[in-house]
Amino acid sequence: MEIDEFPIGQTLTAVSVLEYKEDGGNLLFLDKVQLVFQDKTITLLPISDTDEVEILLETATVPAVADTPFWCESFIGKNLMAVWVCDNNQGYRDQVIFAFEYLHPNITFVAECSSLRVFLCEPVSRVKSVTDLQYSQVF
Repeated sequence: MEIDEFPIGQTLTAVSVLEYKEDGGNLLFLDKVQLVFQDKTITLLPISDTDEVEILLETATVPAVADTPFWCESFIGKNLMAVWVCDNNQGYRDQVIFAFEYLHPNITFVAECSSLRVFLCEPVSRVKSVTDLQYSQVF
């Protein structure tokens, strides 16, 4: 897959997901993710035989959908800045990371248990040591 195939610089207009219903637990597993941009759609699918992520890039766009999940609403209207397609130590493509608005990771999709898991990335803040805090802030 060529790097110029991704719609870098384009605005995310919608996200559509299809949940994986087999688990039944509290964790979110997905069967399909579509990231819709101005003139391209990125579709992510799990490959159940190898627990890899299949990436489909289509030039035709899907109409904007109203079911954008709450966990990615903050990316709507933001430009795609970078995409990392990751292979594990065995050569399997098992992770795709997207950066919106800035050049740091925002959202990660990992192939796991014949489905896709979603991870939101956030920077780690420095915490003041307990000795720097006032007595009332410790408790």
